[in-house]
Amino acid sequence: MIRAADILGARILIVDDSAVNVTLLEQILRGAGYTDVSSTTDPRIVCQLHLEQRFDLILLDLLMPAMDGFAVMAALEAIETEGYLPVLVLTAQPMHKLRALKAGAKDFVSKPFEQIEVLTRIHNMLEVRLLLRESRQYGRLLEQYDQLTGLPNRRRFRDLLVATLSRQKGMSGTVSVLFLSVDRFTAVNDALGRVIGDALLRLVAARLSACIGSLDILARLEGREFGLVMTTSSDDGAVARLVAKSVQDAFHAPLTWEGFAVYVTISLGIAVAPTDANEADSLMKFAQTALHAAQSDGPDTFRFYSPEMQARAVEVFDLENALRDALEQDEFIIHYQPKMQIASGAWTGVEALLRWNRPGTGLVPPGRFIPSLESTGLILQGGAWVIERVCRQISEWAANGTGALRVAVNVSSRQFTAPGFVDLVARALRTSGILPESLEIEITESCLMAGTRESDQILCDLKALGVRISIDDFGTGYSSLAYLRRFPVDTLKIDISFIQDVPASADGAAIAVAIINLARSLRLTVVAEGVETPSQLAFLQEHDCDEIQGYLCSGPVTAAELARLHAAQHASLLSE
Repeated sequence: MIRAADILGARILIVDDSAVNVTLLEQILRGAGYTDVSSTTDPRIVCQLHLEQRFDLILLDLLMPAMDGFAVMAALEAIETEGYLPVLVLTAQPMHKLRALKAGAKDFVSKPFEQIEVLTRIHNMLEVRLLLRESRQYGRLLEQYDQLTGLPNRRRFRDLLVATLSRQKGMSGTVSVLFLSVDRFTAVNDALGRVIGDALLRLVAARLSACIGSLDILARLEGREFGLVMTTSSDDGAVARLVAKSVQDAFHAPLTWEGFAVYVTISLGIAVAPTDANEADSLMKFAQTALHAAQSDGPDTFRFYSPEMQARAVEVFDLENALRDALEQDEFIIHYQPKMQIASGAWTGVEALLRWNRPGTGLVPPGRFIPSLESTGLILQGGAWVIERVCRQISEWAANGTGALRVAVNVSSRQFTAPGFVDLVARALRTSGILPESLEIEITESCLMAGTRESDQILCDLKALGVRISIDDFGTGYSSLAYLRRFPVDTLKIDISFIQDVPASADGAAIAVAIINLARSLRLTVVAEGVETPSQLAFLQEHDCDEIQGYLCSGPVTAAELARLHAAQHASLLSE
């Protein structure tokens, strides 16, 4: 908002070859309270005066012998940097008014001067001029500060880091750059909604501010990531280490907002000047690399940058590029692992498992490339390919005599909640012509527990299509009986971690039995993953588990090999 004091303190220049007119206008303006009024009778020096003082308003006579007002405006136009010519024309010739406005003047005052008209037009023009300047200053402010938290943004953070490094040059001590990320923020945002997510980020910013010194620089870089610059007199990263630990400790208490209590942890990556680099962009890149390393080691972790991290980052970058090529070059294949009914020994279906046959490398382990698919968003494109290919394979097996095999497809949380997922499944079913119950969608327990309206609706829409729903890795999250009764779930899969030490591990055995009993009470099918030994099978059979999946039955195989195994297994059952 423009105050009266702002208008009265504006810088004004009067340009008229008549000293009488100049004196009269000065008296009118100063009498009205204007405090910064300059004047000249020589139009040839106007540009120089404006370059030096950047006037808010220039009262410009049009007809002057040495240089007329039109020539002055043309010269001012060439040096005006804000795209706004602050000229109010003074003229006794009405026929020149339109030409003056076309030349860039914003208004005009007629001669002889009438005090009220002069003051009104000057006030109005100054108000517009100052409002425009204020809005541009606000725009520049928005360009440098994060609107959600009020902290400097990435661009401003870099400028402040450059200035800090310049001041520190040649002095002892270190400049530490810390990149901080809120762990699991995406899951929290999905579960509780964006309003609470935004409030959470503001609370994170406030808590971080309380952890640092008054001379430290804190910024919100983007999304869930923040940046911190610290200057210390020590020549190592000891202080940065202490700050990182204190930040993590500060977030062991929950963040609360309007009745919601949310626990989050913080991961940090740290780069130090001059040890790692002396240049802002390099320090920021190295801090980001260290942050990624910390995140890969698990939540609530901090790591200092090392050259080995950079080599790993290059490797990951190359891997991500290769994955993009893999999608385009059709390098992915699907292997299938059977599931067997314990009571009869018959196959009940198979699970589709994505594999990457990388040229020059061979089959890449899923643990190497699936996380990269997730982090890059390529999981959406890859996941869509899997569903479409699986549906075609089911159709091919039915046509070539292999038989009707139900296939389960793992779907990531990101893919499950992506717009158009249900339409994708419906289109794949329709194009392949298979029965909907031949396809089973496996989602993780954490995806189920997000509990948003959107995910609830997606589950209902999938059931309406006729596909089956399975909960993968059950027992690793925090599901409850109430949640399982609420969702249209068909199958629970006991996570491999509870099966691998059965029956020797009392804890694993107890959890496995509890899940079996829970599934039975809800009339759900229960499948044990990772079954490899006869003793594990005997234990599961004793406790009425429905199905098993694992190397005891078969490892993952190609579609062609699966057809041969299925035929052999079917023949074996008939001969018994």
